Amino acid sequence: MLYVLLQVIDYLRAAVDFAAFAVVVVVVVLMVLRWILFRAQPFGRLAQVVREWTDPMIWPVAQSLPASNSLSIAPLFVILAALLAAFFLKWVSNDVLLALEGVVRALMNVAFLQVIGWLFYGAISVFLVLILARIIVSWMPFLQGGRLIWTLYALTEPVMAPFRRMIPPLGMFDLSPILLILLLNFAKSAVLAVFGLGAS
Repeated sequence: MLYVLLQVIDYLRAAVDFAAFAVVVVVVVLMVLRWILFRAQPFGRLAQVVREWTDPMIWPVAQSLPASNSLSIAPLFVILAALLAAFFLKWVSNDVLLALEGVVRALMNVAFLQVIGWLFYGAISVFLVLILARIIVSWMPFLQGGRLIWTLYALTEPVMAPFRRMIPPLGMFDLSPILLILLLNFAKSAVLAVFGLGAS
């Protein structure tokens, strides 16, 4: 049974890698097609189809950009957002799947202390990604006030608030997440060392 779980984890890892790559490729192809078609044949049937697919991605971004040519530069921001989303998806899935694989291997070896260690490692990894996602989402005005930012805020603020009290913002820059990120990375390394997880 546990060997089957290890195979499922490998398949999940491959599926996430493929999905992240596919999303980025699809977004880039759609944005490039939009750019080419709007210059070559803006009223053709294919241009209309591409517009129907891309407008829901482009309009929220374009409306939040201050530039007068925001509609023409919005596709670049959409591509950047797709790249960041793929990066975070791969990062969090790799760490979570690594922790899950560690738990399974520790159960196979009847090493319950390592099971606890891998669970800690996975929880810290997910929280670290949530904090980084909150920082990046806060730079995107078109996402402000949305459900995503409020969810990230609710999940991370209880831990970030004490750090913000210790390190007050410098003008408009909040340095407390940097300290928290450094501490969480240290905690991940400490968990690996204290629970002896490097050999798993």
